[in-house]
Amino acid sequence: MNEPFLFKLCSQFICSLIAIFALASPQVRADEPWQANPDTVARLTKQRSEFNYDEAKVPAYTLPDPLVKSDGSKVTDADDWNQTRRAELMELFRSQVYGRRPTTPYTIRFDKTAEIDDAFDGLAVGRSMSAVITVGSRSYAFPFVVFVPKKENQKVPAIVHINNRNFISLKTATTEHDPFWPVKSIVERGYATASFHTSDVDPDDKTRYADGVRSFFADGKPPPDDAWRSLSAWGWAASRVLDHLETLDVVDATQAAVVGHSRGGKTALWAACEDTRFAIAYSNNSGCGGAALSRRALGETVGRITEVFPHWFCKNFADYTGREKHLPVDQHEVMALIAPRSIYVTSADEDLWADPRGEYLSLVSASPVFRLLGIDSIADESMPAVNQPRVVGHTGYHIRSGAHNLGEQDWKWFLNFADTIVKQ
Repeated sequence: MNEPFLFKLCSQFICSLIAIFALASPQVRADEPWQANPDTVARLTKQRSEFNYDEAKVPAYTLPDPLVKSDGSKVTDADDWNQTRRAELMELFRSQVYGRRPTTPYTIRFDKTAEIDDAFDGLAVGRSMSAVITVGSRSYAFPFVVFVPKKENQKVPAIVHINNRNFISLKTATTEHDPFWPVKSIVERGYATASFHTSDVDPDDKTRYADGVRSFFADGKPPPDDAWRSLSAWGWAASRVLDHLETLDVVDATQAAVVGHSRGGKTALWAACEDTRFAIAYSNNSGCGGAALSRRALGETVGRITEVFPHWFCKNFADYTGREKHLPVDQHEVMALIAPRSIYVTSADEDLWADPRGEYLSLVSASPVFRLLGIDSIADESMPAVNQPRVVGHTGYHIRSGAHNLGEQDWKWFLNFADTIVKQ
C-alpha cells in the first residue's frame, strides 16, 4: 500500500470519527441561552446528593406578586408603590429575612490614618480611613480605604466595595494588583472607590457576636429574633462609607454603586434597599438570600444557609426551612425594592450552588415594578448566552464562564454597565 493512499485512508477514517462524535454529542452554539452543563450537574450531585442541582427537579412554585398589597388590592401607580407597597415589603424583609436595624442615636467621624498623594503614578489620591461610631461614652471603629481620581473641576461617580475576603490595606492596594478589587482599573475608568472588610464591622463568625457592631449598638445584650444580623450590619457599614464619600468635593455621591460578591453580593442588594442613595447595586454570585429565588431550592437552600450561617439572617428566616413556599416574600422583591434605580446581577456557569437561573429569573420577575415606575428592564425569561452581557434600561446581567469568583472580566462588564447609568 503506497503512502499517499494510506494517508488518504487514515484521513477519511479520522474525519468519519469526528462526524460520528459530532452527531452523538450535543452542540451548544456560542449564542444559545445558557443551561447547566449535564456533567457539572452530575458531578455536583455526586458530591452533595442532599442538594438539588437538576433544573428538572425544581419544585413547582408561584412567586408572590410585588404589586399586590397586604390587603389584597393591586398597586395602581407609582405613588401607590412608593407610599404604601414599598414600605410593606421593607417591613416583611426586615421581620422575616434580614432583621431590623437599631434606632439608637449615634455620631460618626472619619479619621485619616495614612495618605498616598501620587497613587498609580499620580492618577489618584489614596487614603486609609477609620469610621468611628460613638454612642454615649462608648465607641466602635472600623477601617476602610479610599481612592479618588485626580480630576480638576469634575465630580466623579463612586463605587463602595464590600470585601468579604480580607482587608486590602492602602499600601497593598497600590503595590499589588488584586482582581477582586482592581483599584487601578476602577480609577482609570473615572471612578472613586472605597473598600472595607466585612469582619472588621461585624465578625463573619456565629460565635463572635460580642466583638461586632451589632453587640456594640445593643450594649452587649443578645439580639431579639427580628434584630439585624451580619448581612444588614455590613450593608449599614457600606452606607457609612458613602457618608464619607459625600464629604469629598470631587465625588458625586448621588452616582454611587455598592458592589459585593457572594455574601457580599447579598449584602449589596439589601444595602441598596435600605439606602436609596445608592444609584446602582451590583450583586455577583450572591445565590440564596441574595439574587436567587428561594422557592426554587436549587443549590444552597434556606435550611442550609440558616443552619451554617445563622448570624447572617434574622432568626425568623430559618422558620421557612423546607417550606419556602410559605415565605411572604422572595428575592425578586429585593430587586423590586431597588427600582427605579439600577441593578446589575452576575452568575458563573459552574456555580450551580448559587443557582444562576434563579438569580436571572429574580431580576426578570421584578420587571413589572420597573415598568410601573416607567423604567425599562430585563423581561426576557430566556437566559443570555455565556459571556454575553444583557443590558436593558436600568438592569444588566451576565453569566461568566468559570467558577464562584469576582474577577477582572466581571468588573469590566459591570463598569461598562455603570458607565451607561452614571456617566450619561
